[in-house]
Amino acid sequence: MTTPDEHLKELRKQALAADIEPVSDPEELARLSIRSLHENLGGVLQPDRPEVDIRLHGPGVPGQEIPVREAAAILTSIQETIASIGQALTRQPTAHGPLRSQVLKATELHMSPEVRPGSVSFHLIGPGEEVSGNEAAELTGTDTLVDTAVQQLFALMHQSEAGELETGTLAAELRRFGPRVAKHLSDLVGQVVRDEIDVDFTWRSPRGQRRRASLQRRSAQVIHNAIKLNEVDTKTVELVGTLITVSKVAKAELQTEDQGRIKLSVDDQTAAGLGPYYNHRVTVSAEQTTRWSTNTGQETRTFRLLDIRLAEDDPANETS
Repeated sequence: MTTPDEHLKELRKQALAADIEPVSDPEELARLSIRSLHENLGGVLQPDRPEVDIRLHGPGVPGQEIPVREAAAILTSIQETIASIGQALTRQPTAHGPLRSQVLKATELHMSPEVRPGSVSFHLIGPGEEVSGNEAAELTGTDTLVDTAVQQLFALMHQSEAGELETGTLAAELRRFGPRVAKHLSDLVGQVVRDEIDVDFTWRSPRGQRRRASLQRRSAQVIHNAIKLNEVDTKTVELVGTLITVSKVAKAELQTEDQGRIKLSVDDQTAAGLGPYYNHRVTVSAEQTTRWSTNTGQETRTFRLLDIRLAEDDPANETS
């Protein structure tokens, strides 16, 4: 007869032989035990998929109740933020136009009925699909797109907990995701602050890894401040192209290879001297102002000409 210790040693031996990663998290061990019992009873197991538990609490959730509109608004903002980060991770345009259908499908969370203790909790299940394309695969590695997007969202929330002095660093991190993510994050943090509702997240990847994050009212305000820092960004840039419009009453126009046609504001004195550069390749130093709209999730760029000279590869420059 096999003793319990011998049986445990045999199970460990089988796990090592099957290259199964040991489970140390009690919640994950309980989940795997339930799945194993379900399978032994003849149940049909669905493939492991990402899961997230979202717990709402705070002054805005008295008596473990929350208005449907407030809960729906928070869940919608979380979903839209994750989808927008997913779009940014696939290196697709995020400043305008609809999200790719593949990205929407790969980041869409589904609500699963499940009773859990706590204030007001929602159990959501993510898709197991991945976005096709080498760029997406390169960015997400072995995780699905929704896993990676949630990790990025959690990283932003962890940074926000560092305090208001870190908003400069957080603003720089937000900038790489673009205005669409900023819009939905702005909606989310606005609801957290306005409705006095704190949000706790627990994420489980299909491989059993768990991550936790919280969005408290104070850290939500930090994210709001960081988004505000990005609403207007001014810097000096260098542009190369062909000057195709010269006028004293209209903006100068530069035809570039990478950004298309760019309009440049020009003061009267500079505009009067642009004639010799017409239809030539030029190098332009310009002040670029980028504005984000947290209402539409779009960005606009304007340019003001600071200096202009013939480009090195322009024939007129070679003969001068």
